[in-house]
Amino acid sequence: MKRNNQHSIDFVFVLLLFCLLSMCSLAVVYIGSQVYTATVNTMENHYSMTTANDYILEKTRQNLAYQQIEIQTIDDIDVLCLHESYDQNQYTTYIYVYQGQLRELLISHDITFQKENGEAIMKADKMSLNIKDQLLSITLTINDQSQTSYVALWGGLS
Repeated sequence: MKRNNQHSIDFVFVLLLFCLLSMCSLAVVYIGSQVYTATVNTMENHYSMTTANDYILEKTRQNLAYQQIEIQTIDDIDVLCLHESYDQNQYTTYIYVYQGQLRELLISHDITFQKENGEAIMKADKMSLNIKDQLLSITLTINDQSQTSYVALWGGLS
């Protein structure tokens, strides 16, 4: 009788040990998946912010002359206007955030700007622009995170 009772206790002990090991394994997998998800989200946010900022800065650096860059507020939206001339014709590139998208629109001066016509570049929440003392500040907000970049407007050709 003792021997039979001892075997059932051994079996229960092994079963409890197996359950504990299984629960620990599941906890490690769950924690690892949470860390992985947080890392992926952080990398995606960083990529989006960096890419959008680099895009705007590169477009701005192509037109560094103070006279070629203008900020307009159209329907409570800050719009970066980059004025250029091609083959004796005047064009403006409009860069702005509308309906959760960073957008760009290149049109000639003969055409009226309509924010709905811009090409969506990538997701963005808001863009704030300011020019003071030939220094352009660009504050871009994506996923409730903001980053401000500055460009000195001193070079380029008119």
